[in-house]
Amino acid sequence: MGIFDFLKNNSKLTDEKSGKQTLPNKDEMKSHLDSIQREIYHFLKPLGFKKKGRTFNRQTEDGIYQVINIQSGRYEFGDKYVIPGFRENYYGKFTINLGVMVKEIYELESHNKPKDIYQDYDCQIRERLTHLTIKQDHWWTISDDNNKTAKEVIDGLSSHGLDWLDNFENRDKICRNLGDLEGGSPRAKLDVALIELHRDRAKAEKLFQDYYDNIEIKNGHKEYVKGLSDRLGVKLNDRN
Repeated sequence: MGIFDFLKNNSKLTDEKSGKQTLPNKDEMKSHLDSIQREIYHFLKPLGFKKKGRTFNRQTEDGIYQVINIQSGRYEFGDKYVIPGFRENYYGKFTINLGVMVKEIYELESHNKPKDIYQDYDCQIRERLTHLTIKQDHWWTISDDNNKTAKEVIDGLSSHGLDWLDNFENRDKICRNLGDLEGGSPRAKLDVALIELHRDRAKAEKLFQDYYDNIEIKNGHKEYVKGLSDRLGVKLNDRN
């Protein structure tokens, strides 16, 4: 059986006789997830990652942070919450999020302050590990087979996750690769412009203008970009 063949036998958190949802023991789940996390950190620590909570960070250039986060599913109340194939209950499961945080973009928002550890939601570039490994979303079931689960995560990080992060390990690579990111954010060009503003202002202003010109007139984002450019001292011309 291959590393990710377990997907074919994905278990359900239900009682087969009654059809009612059975909830895993919270303390047991925490213990199992702690064990899985220890194995993952044992792999990541020699690579320069530090840990806080269930998130790992590594600074690869001044102000560039790689983020790996263990996200556990929360319990969703109500029998009507689950819509198979559309909305699932991930309680008792976890997934792995990846991200890259660029400090000068993060700090553009006045409420964003420096942190000891940055979370995946702080990142401008984000991905989920299993989108890279098996091309689909997947949440591992938290069970007592900790070594097997940890190995699957570590294998995924080794084969795909760390390489993906390293595509954006410095500003040169971010500016070169961000536009080619499959399924990437439409505002990637704006993020590149914000990085270039500190390196090549003329290039940054051209990127700003190109990005601004391609936003629909009645789109509220156009006003946001105009306000941002005014705040940064970048002059934009209305050509429409």
